[in-house]
Amino acid sequence: MFAIGQNYPSGAKSASLGHASVALSDLWASYNNQAGLAFLEAPEVGAFFENRFLMQELNAQGVAFAMPFKKMGGTLGINLYRFGYSNFNDNKLGLTFAKKFGKVFSAGIQLNLHYFQQGGSYESILTATGELSMLLYLAENWTLGAHVFNPTRTSMASFDREKIPTVFRLGTAYAFSEKVQASLEIEKDLVYEPTFRAGLEYKPSKKVSIRAGLNSNPISPAFGLGLNLGDFVFDAASSWHQVLGFSPQASLSYRFNRPKSRRK
Repeated sequence: MFAIGQNYPSGAKSASLGHASVALSDLWASYNNQAGLAFLEAPEVGAFFENRFLMQELNAQGVAFAMPFKKMGGTLGINLYRFGYSNFNDNKLGLTFAKKFGKVFSAGIQLNLHYFQQGGSYESILTATGELSMLLYLAENWTLGAHVFNPTRTSMASFDREKIPTVFRLGTAYAFSEKVQASLEIEKDLVYEPTFRAGLEYKPSKKVSIRAGLNSNPISPAFGLGLNLGDFVFDAASSWHQVLGFSPQASLSYRFNRPKSRRK
């Protein structure tokens, strides 16, 4: 299900896990759960590209940057998302602040500027939304994440009753060992039936990750891999729809001033 203004989880790692990513802490939390950015230990920048259903008109791409500030225990971020083509495109610019409260809890807020460009006789639309999120370490290897997009139920325009979707996400991630991690998530749009997601990641080595996931409503299996190349991280993924086919995605991120040790 895709709607104009929909806050769709992003990043190839998220895609390979069936988008069960609301409880993960990485650069792509900039799109999936901004509170996760608070646990970054160094600045990061990245970009992703998705060819949804192998159709040029349904391409999605984005860039993200996050800068942690240790003294204030928080992270500032900016991200840009674009979906569509020349005659119709959905664009979102997000400004993020995420802050840690102690060693195990963080909260995030993001302000978005949306620009919907429509062809023909339709007018383009400029509006704004917000996002709220939290991340909690229940244990060293167990996290709980929650995220809400557009809690104020912003309308598409002042004259239009159609509203940008309000979406709630709640999920958890549990690492059974340094090599195996599982994630579960539920998403609920105020209008549509809930979506359930599950993902599994296996790391045969420190540099390689193999992932699989499942997304309901409709049922869409996903798979992918990740390569940790030091300061660079490359992820590739694809999901499959039984009618519309494959949606490949790739993302690349770079970590500045990487610390010698990082929290797993």
